[in-house]
Amino acid sequence: MIELQNVSKYYTNNGVVTLGLRNVNLKLNKGEIVAITGDSGSGKSTLLNVITGVDTYEEGEILFQGNETSYFNQNDMDTFRKNYVSFIFQSYNIIDSYTVLENVMIPLLLAGKNHEEAKKQAKEIIEKVGLTKRLRHKGTKLSGGEKQRCVIARALASDSLILACDEPTGNLDSKTGDEIMRLIQEVAKDKLVLIVTHNYNQVKEIATRRIKVSDGEIIEDVSVQNCVEEEVEDTLTLNETKVKKSTYIKLALQNVISTPKKTIFTTIVFMVIAFIALILFLMMIQISYDTYSSINDNYSLCTKDRVIVYRMDHQPLDKKIIENVSHKEIYYNAFYEEQEIALNVDPTSDFFQSYKVKLTYHSLPTKHIDGRQPNHKDEYYLVFPETENNYYFVNYASAINKMFNIGTTNSKIVGEIVGVGASKDIKYPYLLCYKEYSSLILDEVTKNISVVSQCVLSDGNVLNLSRVYSDQNRIIMPMAYKEKEFKIVYKYAGLYEIELDLPIEYNMHYLEPTLCQTPTFLLPDLEEPYEAVIYTNQVKDVKKILEKQGYMVSIPADTKGEAGFFNLAIMYMFLGLSIMALLCLFFITYVILARVYASKNKDYGVLRTLGMVKSQLGRVVILEVITIGLISSILALLTFVIVYVVRPDIFFMGQKMGFGILCFYFIVMLLFSYFIARRFNRRLYKFSVNTTVKGEVARND
Repeated sequence: MIELQNVSKYYTNNGVVTLGLRNVNLKLNKGEIVAITGDSGSGKSTLLNVITGVDTYEEGEILFQGNETSYFNQNDMDTFRKNYVSFIFQSYNIIDSYTVLENVMIPLLLAGKNHEEAKKQAKEIIEKVGLTKRLRHKGTKLSGGEKQRCVIARALASDSLILACDEPTGNLDSKTGDEIMRLIQEVAKDKLVLIVTHNYNQVKEIATRRIKVSDGEIIEDVSVQNCVEEEVEDTLTLNETKVKKSTYIKLALQNVISTPKKTIFTTIVFMVIAFIALILFLMMIQISYDTYSSINDNYSLCTKDRVIVYRMDHQPLDKKIIENVSHKEIYYNAFYEEQEIALNVDPTSDFFQSYKVKLTYHSLPTKHIDGRQPNHKDEYYLVFPETENNYYFVNYASAINKMFNIGTTNSKIVGEIVGVGASKDIKYPYLLCYKEYSSLILDEVTKNISVVSQCVLSDGNVLNLSRVYSDQNRIIMPMAYKEKEFKIVYKYAGLYEIELDLPIEYNMHYLEPTLCQTPTFLLPDLEEPYEAVIYTNQVKDVKKILEKQGYMVSIPADTKGEAGFFNLAIMYMFLGLSIMALLCLFFITYVILARVYASKNKDYGVLRTLGMVKSQLGRVVILEVITIGLISSILALLTFVIVYVVRPDIFFMGQKMGFGILCFYFIVMLLFSYFIARRFNRRLYKFSVNTTVKGEVARND
């Protein structure tokens, strides 16, 4: 059945080579009960491990049913053990975190049986070894004799041709040892039984053959009982049994649930990593969004239905043409929609004293946060950009029901804030009215609008004009330009301009250069429409119609902001650092989890002795780690949401969280878990089964 031809085994540790076996020649047959004896360190356990494929060999050849095994790869050897070998060890090698029932079910599940079939058959086997009353007890709750009975039940479930026993009674008292030997004899029918023992007297009643080992060599091989050697067909089956998909899931969940302390610790480690990763991820999105904002710096109001119309020849617009196109709302000379205005809340407020906002009649698509919508002209709704992350946005609620003014802090109260919201289509805060602004706010807006402008002189020279705040519409210029003709060019948002030819007698004031280094101006009253803001659901159609009429048309939502070199450098630097941080987190997590999972090496080694091949054990480990990673990611997300609700000023990046981002976050965390599990599994299979079962992987990891 099994033949060893000049087999040698060596161990290497820190460059020192140690002999395990030397030129062993041996034939073993079905039906034999072989006692392998020898002193401690003689090589008897090594011989058993090499025969059963638990350990490797360096020289010679082992034939099983006439087939050479030296060409076996790792997967072949695992399959060989599953199909042909059952084990009973001195250290029992049951999975302590599993119940008796779960331990005995493993070989049945690996044989392709479904969960219910395996459970039913395992109960019948457990009853045969007298452990029915301990069916639901974990391995840690069993006595030594009960553990060995559990191992024998598992061997019965495997129903293999070879039963390998390594000191099966070594940790038991003589009475319990005798009971175990009788059970082994009962299950030994039609099998090759190999028993490594230092106490031959305990096995001599059932042994048919005795092999004595010393210094890695066989010094004695005698038959002590007559044994009929049976002819065995020269066949070898190494087909991998197809395990049910549900088995992988159940084993993974079983591993998670059966070791609560390790699971909790692992979950905490994963959760901390997931929490940090989530913050880095959202910050990367925030910085990328700010760098490549879809809102052009020249526009602050970029709703998809907004169209701005003006003329390049600086002439007034034809209202009939403008109003003939499809529209919802039209506002003429609404320059305030792109100008900052000082909003001042009642000084007794704990919200803010002053804040720069813009005004619009148009109702923005808004995510409502608190308060209510305005229902008359003295009530207003304050809308912040969703990207806003400062103290004022954080404390938005305290502005509700507070009175405010526009302009200087000494201006008359002009309205009340009744609600607060956020919009992704604006770059600066906006103040919305019900249907129209009160006369007070219109007066303040007209008086305080500041427009960048130039004075173009008749000789072609251009003077930059600056703003002076006054109740008079006037222009102040140096005395040297008193006799010169000029025209005023108003530029709005940096993209379009209005050119006005003002009469020489217009409200002008000329001062000496020492008193007026830079000309100043006030916005004159515009009787004609030089600009129109159209809100429509058909922006492209409106643009085509008006462009055919010779008008210039701008759609703010279609313009894109440009990322400057400095912003790009900052963004790429942060992205690079974030990626490095994530990679460091990956390796830190792996090192920590490798130490945790090293304590489970024995359990994984037991599964390998039962014939679980690399791909199968890999699926279990991956599902186990992914389950913990998923739970940890959910807990990290919930923690982040709670902290964000409590302190949004610190975790402002939570504003960027959406369904798509959450999906991407979970995908990244699942991949993160997958690669950690894959790396650990690959590390696990660098060692022999024997090394893994003994826990030496942990020492070498």
